[in-house]
Amino acid sequence: MSSFTRNLACLAAFLSLLGVNANAIPKFHPARDVGKHLLPRLETNYVDCSEDQKTRLNTGFADAAALANIAYNIDQSSTGFTHYLRDEDASQAKSLWSMVAANNDPTNAPYTFSVRCAKTDDADCKASRKGGASLAITDSQPEDGQHAREMKICSLFFTADQTKNNLDSKKYDGDKRGSWCQKEQHFKDFETAGHTLLHEMTHLDSLSKAAGLPNRGDEKNAHHGTDDVDGFGDDYVVAARGLLDAWVNHKDDLADGALKPFQNAENIAAAATEWWFIKSCGFKDISL
Repeated sequence: MSSFTRNLACLAAFLSLLGVNANAIPKFHPARDVGKHLLPRLETNYVDCSEDQKTRLNTGFADAAALANIAYNIDQSSTGFTHYLRDEDASQAKSLWSMVAANNDPTNAPYTFSVRCAKTDDADCKASRKGGASLAITDSQPEDGQHAREMKICSLFFTADQTKNNLDSKKYDGDKRGSWCQKEQHFKDFETAGHTLLHEMTHLDSLSKAAGLPNRGDEKNAHHGTDDVDGFGDDYVVAARGLLDAWVNHKDDLADGALKPFQNAENIAAAATEWWFIKSCGFKDISL
């Protein structure tokens, strides 16, 4: 969930951006061979998180990077791509995926952010643009000097069905009960903590700016991060597919300045997740 207009408390540490691409034209960034064996985020980047929460988040961020890394080489004729993106979205999507994968190399990170584990009664977490409580909230405002922006992990993240699994929670052993590759499953059955964290990371202005995404604001309110599209229902994946359909089949009905598919966080996250399981299980399509 993006909160461009919401001011969150920022980590008071002197962290600087490295290697930021300030151009408005998206550029390709080489895919990184991160696999699943990734460096954990620096301990100083976690605030108010228990050791168990840090462990689960480290796994989630590693999975987000793994999803992003495999998505960089996505087959653009597959439904992993065509359910969420147009050919003209490919370069921006690949740049975003490359930047997400780069997060797990803290020795060479092109952007920074902090992670705070929220209390169970956190007011922001109880409210949501999509109805119901939030899994996470990311401050998508541009960096303020040397203060890193914050991703707030809500308590629901550690208990919800959408985020209880990681990519290694089940086996990839064909059409067997309890396998990731069991047939007749729906997209919700493939959601992981890494999927949600990938979604949240693309909201970060610093990440999207490093990826070369264009500014969607004005001179006073520059903003490069993805957003959460409105007008297509409360389900993020349904909304992502609906947004793509609008751009492909009803473009003339869209308002000026409407979010493009690559500018919607779930289009980037869902494409990566669907492609991962198409590649891992041999699926041709994953239904809603």
